[in-house]
Amino acid sequence: MLEDSEEKSPPRMCIAWSRGWRQVTVCASLGLALFVVVHLIAPRWQHELEFASRTHWHPPSEALEREAQGPRDWERSDLAKALMDNVKADEQEESLGPKERNENLLRRLQETCKTLNITLPITHNMLSHMHFDHKRKLIYCYVPKVACTSWKRVWMKMIGKVSPEKDLSQIGRYTVHTSVPNLASQKAMVDEALATYKKFLFVRHPFDRVLSAFKDKLESTDKTSVYDFHKEIGAKIQKKYRSEGASPGGHNTTFSEFIRFISEPGRGTFEQRNEHWLSVHEMCNPCTIKYDFVGKYENLKEDANYVLDWMGVQDLVKAFPASDRPFFARRYDPKYFNQLSHSDKMAFFTKYLADFVAFGYDFV
Repeated sequence: MLEDSEEKSPPRMCIAWSRGWRQVTVCASLGLALFVVVHLIAPRWQHELEFASRTHWHPPSEALEREAQGPRDWERSDLAKALMDNVKADEQEESLGPKERNENLLRRLQETCKTLNITLPITHNMLSHMHFDHKRKLIYCYVPKVACTSWKRVWMKMIGKVSPEKDLSQIGRYTVHTSVPNLASQKAMVDEALATYKKFLFVRHPFDRVLSAFKDKLESTDKTSVYDFHKEIGAKIQKKYRSEGASPGGHNTTFSEFIRFISEPGRGTFEQRNEHWLSVHEMCNPCTIKYDFVGKYENLKEDANYVLDWMGVQDLVKAFPASDRPFFARRYDPKYFNQLSHSDKMAFFTKYLADFVAFGYDFV
């Protein structure tokens, strides 16, 4: 019996080894499947879930980076198509009037909101940028550095804050920026006003706008402002990006430091979200609020006079008033643009992506 037992041992050993290899194979297969799920499938599911559930829109920086790595995929993407459409639209708009340009811009805006899935709630800060005229049932959402001081002067005459004979250029800037009521103080009628009043805003190329803000608030000194931009913002920028040589008073902040500061990903700090460089989408929310007219700073005289006629106030304001403190800011100015690295430019483009695409501005 012992001999029989010893003779049968080798087959049992073979069976054990066979079972062991099967176990190893099964474990390896399960491990490979788990790796695929965790590293390949799950991130996509997570991205889709986050995309569908978010209530605040954030620029898709990671998506841009992925698309930048694959030029063929990028060329076929909706975002690339939108940017190419912007270039073509710019070539055609020169022959159009304000009404036709606005119709095209509103269509592009609607397509951009859908393509980028921009969904933002209406906040108190947004309402504080909306001036109203109950008599004419009008709302103007002001964007700093886009002729807003001139528009506020017009608004003061429209709502009777100054006499009809008043020379608009003689209204002081402090009075202008503190005397015009906004929707944030009219909470009881916000829903009705947004649903029934005619609404408009003016936009500007994102780079030109922030360059104007930099020249106005950080390169020079705005003596009419009660807020010390150099001390409150310039000093913090320098402390953040300089290991030495920071100015306690915040003077001599460079344009490249400023762009890095305002282009950081995420919601941003109070200083990074200052209204002079906050994106138009976060101030006026054109994806949620349906505007009737979107004018451009690049066509300011023509578009503004068209809006004056559209509002029916040309008896009060014969022509749109010129700015008393123009800051000529063009993105092609090498003094500023050449300070920026490629990563600085891409970070800025990503941060202001919605404004670039929605309002038909090329990225240079």
